[in-house]
Amino acid sequence: MNLIFYFDHPILPHAGGTERAAYLLAEALSRHGHRVSFLSLRRGDSLPASAPYLYLPRTDTLSCAENREYVETLCAGQGIDCIINCGANQDDSFFFSHERLSVQASIISWISFDVRTGLDYFSALLRKDFSTWGNAVKTLLRRAILPYRKYQAVSAKRKKYRDMFRGSDKVVFLSSRYAQDALQLAGTPERARLYSIPNLLTYEPAETGSCRKENAVLYVGRLVDSPKKVDRLLHVWKRVRPRHPDWSLYLLGDGPERAALERLAARLKLENVHFEGAQDPAPYYRKARILCLTSTHEGMPMVINEALSHGCIPVAFNSFHAAAEMLPDRETGRLIPPFSLRLFARELDELMSGPHVPPRTDVLTRYQPEKVIPQWLECLQEQP
Repeated sequence: MNLIFYFDHPILPHAGGTERAAYLLAEALSRHGHRVSFLSLRRGDSLPASAPYLYLPRTDTLSCAENREYVETLCAGQGIDCIINCGANQDDSFFFSHERLSVQASIISWISFDVRTGLDYFSALLRKDFSTWGNAVKTLLRRAILPYRKYQAVSAKRKKYRDMFRGSDKVVFLSSRYAQDALQLAGTPERARLYSIPNLLTYEPAETGSCRKENAVLYVGRLVDSPKKVDRLLHVWKRVRPRHPDWSLYLLGDGPERAALERLAARLKLENVHFEGAQDPAPYYRKARILCLTSTHEGMPMVINEALSHGCIPVAFNSFHAAAEMLPDRETGRLIPPFSLRLFARELDELMSGPHVPPRTDVLTRYQPEKVIPQWLECLQEQP
């Protein structure tokens, strides 16, 4: 088949989780004989030569006549069989829809986040600032209108999924829990068929003992306030660091909150905290004993499986419905009730205090290519 993967940013092997998951899938499908190309709204540098990279003509907005005509002409001219919209959890789903595009290609909406993102733990998304009287008043006003804002968010998401179900041939979720959440939210699909297919593994699991572990705690991800909330991890580090002076915290990634997080680390007088920027995470996974994830919500975070592949124990808030699938027991990793920094610090302290016991990795078998790719092949081959 002739497939085109869309995301607003270029789909790269070392970018964010969505881009990395899409790239791995595209590479695997290409090895199975499918022709693959990438389409994005924004341009990128240092692109791999593995597949053609195409760009929409208008970069300031997705939904416009120029971009619609470009996609329709592209699909007709190149005989595209299927568009895989990797940005379906965003508003891109309103554009990549049979109700808005006149294309013969089937449309697959790929949801890479928890369906209830932004609905559960709604108050945790509230940005709090009590630094001045004016900011305190604004914070209290935002808190007062939270019920109405949540009502609006639920209504908007229900409309979005109903629209997606009408405009897509197929919708792929990362977990059966997310498919159930979508059905409860939007009702039975009028058109689309629903599938539950997890992300592929980034790395093959390393042999036990092959990674030389150091007294290191690791965070890997974008430095953004919502949903990642890395500031929570810094406050947790403030609690545990005095008991473990020979341990270090490494923060991999970049983003708009980096400067603010560095200021917070300085204000809390944190020691052994290293902001490493965007780096290849593999060497850090190999040396770290623990991975920490303090997000308000996630989809199926690839960093958890990447950590497990390197014998690194994940500790995360149980704030997304796939969390229990990824970390089913304490031998695999630790799930913390949202969003208790005290309990998170207690579990982290326990892991830092004892000898390193590599986590169980049998859960990773369900993310192996021999498990995941047949599900995608079946999805692609089934008629809408």
